[in-house]
Amino acid sequence: MNRLTNISLFVPATTTKQPQQAPGSIGGWRTMRVILASKTLMISFVLATDIIALVLAVQIILSIAHTPLPTTLLTEILFLATALIEIFARTMTHIVHVFIMYSICLLLSLLLNLLFPGNWGLFSIYIVCSIAVYRFPLPWALPLVLVSIAILTVSSGITSFLTSHRLNSLLPLLPFLAAALGISWVSWTRRSQFLLIHRLQEVQKQLQAEMQRSEALAAERERTRIARDIHDVLSHTLSVLSIQVQAARQLASRDPARLATKLDDMAILIRESIAESRRVVGLLREAPAIHSGKDNLAGSLNTQATTFSERTGIHCFFKEEGTPPTHETLNSVQYETLQYALREMLTNAHRHGAASTIWITLRWREAVLTLQVRDDGKGQIATTSAASAIETGNVNTTYGHHGLQGMRERAAALDGDVEAGPLEAGGFSITLRIPFKYSRQQSQEV
Repeated sequence: MNRLTNISLFVPATTTKQPQQAPGSIGGWRTMRVILASKTLMISFVLATDIIALVLAVQIILSIAHTPLPTTLLTEILFLATALIEIFARTMTHIVHVFIMYSICLLLSLLLNLLFPGNWGLFSIYIVCSIAVYRFPLPWALPLVLVSIAILTVSSGITSFLTSHRLNSLLPLLPFLAAALGISWVSWTRRSQFLLIHRLQEVQKQLQAEMQRSEALAAERERTRIARDIHDVLSHTLSVLSIQVQAARQLASRDPARLATKLDDMAILIRESIAESRRVVGLLREAPAIHSGKDNLAGSLNTQATTFSERTGIHCFFKEEGTPPTHETLNSVQYETLQYALREMLTNAHRHGAASTIWITLRWREAVLTLQVRDDGKGQIATTSAASAIETGNVNTTYGHHGLQGMRERAAALDGDVEAGPLEAGGFSITLRIPFKYSRQQSQEV
């Protein structure tokens, strides 16, 4: 019963993502898509048609009182043959094979109507009109419907019309043609409705899959952002603490009086790091506040450089070129990106470049803001060592690989870029550029 109700529908490959039609294929049957019809509808259809076929088969046997026995037996055999072929065609999933089976049914129906009385072939003709139109696309269903109409015309009135040439002789044919056309139309509308629902279900599944991919991508971006924020907060602080711990170690034996001051500085740095960590955790829990754009960026960066110089002993020189455009303002993302970038640049100059002097330049231009940091450290030597570390895969704790990567990610999110490389005269240079157009877009969105 399950095989008989799992009736397949054939859909042209042009309506779905299917391979292109193979050369030499007829009507695209090689790329025809097969889907299962509505289970509830097919169970009702199968039960109805099978019960009607059984009733008609019994009526043919009962007509033995009015017709000769050989005629009744041949009629019964042909009728059962058409019924069995239609039942067998339900289980087929190859469109050409199904088309051939229905063609054979129509041929047997023509024989039933022409050779034997009773028009017993009408049942198979109507079944083909209904199920073929429901299962086949229009280019395949239309020939079967036209053949069915032709058989009805030949077997139900055209002979009397040709002999009498009277139009009223065609009146008995009209109900049969109307029934065939009505059944075909109903089947076609049901097919269209079912395919529309099926397509909507497919689109819904695609949307769900796309939502899952989007959620996975968002989670990946969030993990990247968290890793970048943690690196920006901890890397700088731990580097400075490492320097101060080494200094405190030396002061313990040489100058105990200064040791207390150094320990106080370390305690302040730890408290600042804790506060910064809490701020990052807060940003992860809620959306960051919108930056007003009126804060003194140059002053904030200069203070950061001065604090770094006091804690590490590296000389930092800050310079601002140009003036902020009056029609442009920085948003919170840009402001924080510049602060994190400077912190990472300073840390790399000390940790990996062993620099003694750092020059910081903040340039205001009409359409772009640039932050450049130059140092007098190792430069080319550090770059060569970093490249070797990247090639060997040992980049977890060496040469600021994650720091530069985090800066590039932050800059790319703002439609900016980062350039880093050694200087010809020695030392290293990192340049961060952020366009103002991102600020305009953000302000419009807000």
